[in-house]
Amino acid sequence: MFNLNTPLRIIQAIFAIVTIGLNAYVTHWYTTHTTTHSTPPSPPLLLFTATLTLLTVPYLLLNPALSLTHHNKPPGRFFNKYAVLALDALICLLWFAAWIALAVYRHSLLICLGHTCRVMYGSVVVGILAWLAFLATTTLAALHVLRTRGGSATPTQRHGMWVGKPTSHA
Repeated sequence: MFNLNTPLRIIQAIFAIVTIGLNAYVTHWYTTHTTTHSTPPSPPLLLFTATLTLLTVPYLLLNPALSLTHHNKPPGRFFNKYAVLALDALICLLWFAAWIALAVYRHSLLICLGHTCRVMYGSVVVGILAWLAFLATTTLAALHVLRTRGGSATPTQRHGMWVGKPTSHA
């Protein structure tokens, strides 16, 4: 079976970096070009979500691989499937809330014709793609939790589908 975890995590990190760039531009524009010098809350929410993504993707990426380094030890030493599922679900919800908030804010603007509005539109699209990537990994993590709830298999059999190695059925 093909390992979907690694490419999806790399895609998530790329989307987070792009989102940081786009929303940093929007935030900077609002703080320098408006009379109130304040930013609407949605671009900073996307900045926070993207930063949190960059902080957690290394843990989420390396955990399944670390769980297979010690075949004779329990995989809980490095890999906690519930922590991975909880982090995936939390970040998935944050991405969903953040791109929805920015899309609603952009739609509520009376006049939105400039470069900043196009950047906001691009940020919404990247947010949707990042949310879909996290939705996929959350689904994979949930399936992994459901498949491994018995606990009678070896570490390689328990986590083989998560990291892409075929499992042997006895």
